[in-house]
Amino acid sequence: MGGYISRTLAFTGRTGVLNYWRAQRPLALILMLGIAISLSLLISPLPRWTALIGLAPTLFAYVATIALGVRRLHDRGRSGWWLLGYSWPLAFAGVQISRAGGIPGDPASPVFIAICMALLAAFILAVWGWIDIGLLKGLPAPNRYGPAPT
Repeated sequence: MGGYISRTLAFTGRTGVLNYWRAQRPLALILMLGIAISLSLLISPLPRWTALIGLAPTLFAYVATIALGVRRLHDRGRSGWWLLGYSWPLAFAGVQISRAGGIPGDPASPVFIAICMALLAAFILAVWGWIDIGLLKGLPAPNRYGPAPT
Protein backbone atom coordinates (compact mmCIF):
# COMPACT_ATOMS: atom_id res chain seq x y z
CA MET A 1 0.00 0.00 0.00
CA GLY A 2 2.82 2.42 0.85
CA GLY A 3 4.44 1.85 -2.54
CA TYR A 4 1.17 2.63 -4.29
CA ILE A 5 0.72 5.89 -2.39
CA SER A 6 4.31 6.98 -2.96
CA ARG A 7 3.93 6.22 -6.69
CA THR A 8 0.63 8.10 -6.78
CA LEU A 9 2.28 11.19 -5.29
CA ALA A 10 5.45 10.97 -7.43
CA PHE A 11 6.25 13.91 -9.69
CA THR A 12 8.85 11.96 -11.67
CA GLY A 13 8.48 9.47 -14.51
CA ARG A 14 5.80 9.10 -17.12
CA THR A 15 2.15 8.01 -17.24
CA GLY A 16 0.35 6.94 -20.40
CA VAL A 17 -3.02 8.33 -21.38
CA LEU A 18 -4.97 5.16 -20.49
CA ASN A 19 -3.38 4.90 -17.05
CA TYR A 20 -3.97 8.62 -16.57
CA TRP A 21 -7.73 8.12 -16.88
CA ARG A 22 -7.63 4.96 -14.77
CA ALA A 23 -6.01 6.96 -11.95
CA GLN A 24 -7.93 10.20 -12.52
CA ARG A 25 -11.40 8.71 -11.96
CA PRO A 26 -10.86 7.54 -8.37
CA LEU A 27 -8.90 10.71 -7.55
CA ALA A 28 -11.80 12.85 -8.77
CA LEU A 29 -14.17 10.78 -6.62
CA ILE A 30 -11.93 11.16 -3.54
CA LEU A 31 -11.69 14.90 -4.18
CA MET A 32 -15.47 15.29 -4.47
CA LEU A 33 -16.12 13.15 -1.39
CA GLY A 34 -13.58 15.08 0.68
CA ILE A 35 -15.15 18.39 -0.28
CA ALA A 36 -18.66 17.02 0.37
CA ILE A 37 -17.63 15.74 3.81
CA SER A 38 -16.05 19.08 4.70
CA LEU A 39 -19.05 21.09 3.53
CA SER A 40 -21.49 18.76 5.29
CA LEU A 41 -19.60 19.04 8.55
CA LEU A 42 -19.27 22.80 8.12
CA ILE A 43 -23.04 23.30 7.96
CA SER A 44 -23.80 20.70 10.65
CA PRO A 45 -24.32 21.65 14.31
CA LEU A 46 -20.93 20.08 15.11
CA PRO A 47 -17.99 22.39 15.91
CA ARG A 48 -16.56 24.03 12.79
CA TRP A 49 -13.15 22.39 13.23
CA THR A 50 -14.71 19.01 12.39
CA ALA A 51 -14.87 20.18 8.75
CA LEU A 52 -11.11 19.55 8.68
CA ILE A 53 -11.86 15.81 8.60
CA GLY A 54 -12.51 16.07 4.87
CA LEU A 55 -9.29 18.03 4.34
CA ALA A 56 -6.92 15.02 4.39
CA PRO A 57 -8.50 13.09 1.50
CA THR A 58 -9.03 16.34 -0.41
CA LEU A 59 -5.39 17.37 -0.10
CA PHE A 60 -4.21 13.87 -1.00
CA ALA A 61 -6.37 13.79 -4.14
CA TYR A 62 -5.37 17.33 -5.12
CA VAL A 63 -1.62 16.66 -4.83
CA ALA A 64 -2.00 13.27 -6.55
CA THR A 65 -3.94 14.89 -9.41
CA ILE A 66 -1.19 17.48 -9.90
CA ALA A 67 1.47 14.76 -9.79
CA LEU A 68 -0.51 12.70 -12.29
CA GLY A 69 -0.76 15.70 -14.62
CA VAL A 70 2.99 16.30 -14.33
CA ARG A 71 3.77 12.65 -15.18
CA ARG A 72 1.34 12.86 -18.09
CA LEU A 73 3.10 15.97 -19.40
CA HIS A 74 6.40 14.13 -19.00
CA ASP A 75 5.00 11.40 -21.23
CA ARG A 76 4.28 14.07 -23.84
CA GLY A 77 7.88 15.33 -23.54
CA ARG A 78 6.90 18.50 -21.67
CA SER A 79 7.92 19.92 -18.32
CA GLY A 80 5.43 19.76 -15.47
CA TRP A 81 5.56 23.56 -15.34
CA TRP A 82 3.14 23.54 -18.27
CA LEU A 83 0.38 22.96 -15.70
CA LEU A 84 0.92 26.53 -14.50
CA GLY A 85 0.74 27.76 -18.06
CA TYR A 86 -2.64 26.10 -18.46
CA SER A 87 -4.03 27.79 -15.34
CA TRP A 88 -2.44 31.25 -14.89
CA PRO A 89 -5.19 33.25 -16.68
CA LEU A 90 -7.79 31.88 -14.29
CA ALA A 91 -5.69 33.06 -11.34
CA PHE A 92 -5.28 36.46 -13.04
CA ALA A 93 -9.05 36.77 -13.54
CA GLY A 94 -9.65 35.82 -9.92
CA VAL A 95 -7.25 38.52 -8.73
CA GLN A 96 -8.91 41.11 -10.96
CA ILE A 97 -12.39 40.15 -9.75
CA SER A 98 -11.20 40.32 -6.14
CA ARG A 99 -9.54 43.72 -6.64
CA ALA A 100 -12.66 45.11 -8.31
CA GLY A 101 -14.91 43.84 -5.51
CA GLY A 102 -16.79 41.68 -7.98
CA ILE A 103 -17.38 41.79 -11.71
CA PRO A 104 -18.17 45.40 -12.66
CA GLY A 105 -21.59 45.98 -14.21
CA ASP A 106 -20.28 48.33 -16.91
CA PRO A 107 -19.20 46.28 -19.96
CA ALA A 108 -17.10 49.20 -21.20
CA SER A 109 -15.04 49.24 -18.00
CA PRO A 110 -11.35 48.34 -18.52
CA VAL A 111 -11.55 45.99 -15.53
CA PHE A 112 -14.56 44.20 -17.02
CA ILE A 113 -12.73 43.82 -20.34
CA ALA A 114 -9.56 42.55 -18.61
CA ILE A 115 -11.58 40.01 -16.63
CA CYS A 116 -13.39 38.80 -19.77
CA MET A 117 -10.14 38.49 -21.71
CA ALA A 118 -8.50 36.58 -18.85
CA LEU A 119 -11.49 34.24 -18.59
CA LEU A 120 -11.44 33.66 -22.35
CA ALA A 121 -7.70 32.91 -22.24
CA ALA A 122 -8.28 30.62 -19.24
CA PHE A 123 -10.97 28.73 -21.14
CA ILE A 124 -8.82 28.32 -24.26
CA LEU A 125 -5.78 27.18 -22.25
CA ALA A 126 -7.89 24.84 -20.11
CA VAL A 127 -9.34 23.17 -23.23
CA TRP A 128 -5.88 22.84 -24.77
CA GLY A 129 -4.51 21.49 -21.46
CA TRP A 130 -7.32 18.94 -21.30
CA ILE A 131 -6.57 17.84 -24.86
CA ASP A 132 -2.80 17.77 -24.26
CA ILE A 133 -2.95 15.87 -20.99
CA GLY A 134 -6.07 13.79 -21.39
CA LEU A 135 -6.29 12.85 -25.04
CA LEU A 136 -3.00 13.00 -26.92
CA LYS A 137 -0.67 10.00 -26.92
CA GLY A 138 2.74 10.22 -25.33
CA LEU A 139 6.08 9.88 -27.06
CA PRO A 140 6.73 6.23 -27.99
CA ALA A 141 10.48 6.41 -27.30
CA PRO A 142 12.31 7.11 -24.05
CA ASN A 143 12.73 10.81 -23.31
CA ARG A 144 14.49 12.86 -20.63
CA TYR A 145 11.78 11.87 -18.12
CA GLY A 146 12.23 8.14 -18.51
CA PRO A 147 11.26 5.17 -20.62
CA ALA A 148 7.88 5.01 -22.35
CA PRO A 149 5.18 3.64 -20.03
CA THR A 150 3.98 0.13 -20.75
